[in-house]
Amino acid sequence: TDFDAPLWVDNDVNVMALGELWACKRESPNFLVIKVGTGIGCGVVCHGEVYRGATGSAGDVGHICVDPHGPRCHCGNLGCVEVMAAGPAIARQATEAALSGRSAMLAERLADQGELTPEDVGNASRAGDAAANAIVQGAGALIGQMLASVVNFFNPSHVFVGGGVTRIGPLFLASLRQSVYQRSLALSTRHLEILYTPLGDQAGLVGAGVLAMQETLRGRGRVLA
Repeated sequence: TDFDAPLWVDNDVNVMALGELWACKRESPNFLVIKVGTGIGCGVVCHGEVYRGATGSAGDVGHICVDPHGPRCHCGNLGCVEVMAAGPAIARQATEAALSGRSAMLAERLADQGELTPEDVGNASRAGDAAANAIVQGAGALIGQMLASVVNFFNPSHVFVGGGVTRIGPLFLASLRQSVYQRSLALSTRHLEILYTPLGDQAGLVGAGVLAMQETLRGRGRVLA
């Protein structure tokens, strides 16, 4: 290598979870961080530690099925929440709405740019476009449907939602919350809070710094909590 320095690598959403754990000063030792971008992943914090599972794949919630008759995912299964509600799915649905004539606003944007992004959907939704609102609410509801099962299983105190797709507007988080609270058991949601990640876009950056400090100090016989 060019630099004689240690290197540590982790899943992006695990690093986000580590950043949020550091920021909350361990006051919330059991929570989830959901990242919605080109894919959907979950960072699991259990008893004040990021839980990675037996082989490091804990939190791969993007491949939980929400519709057995849904489109085929790149993993080979049908109806994974990732293929139905992540960024590319939102952009695909927006393009369909534009081409079918259901959204003049998205059609105009498509003609100008040649393609649509989740951000375009969010802008149209905030402007009151009905088709964009339906796409945003649908994505939130499907992710909430998936999360309801995870909440029942894990019983977290908080679910923090982050990633680029969360910028598509307030209807997304409202729909996600409604789906979780409707589908999860009352005992699991009695004190549950579902919020945007407190650190926002900085969660991963903070978590990466914490990871480096932890591993450095662990090598010297100390663990930084």
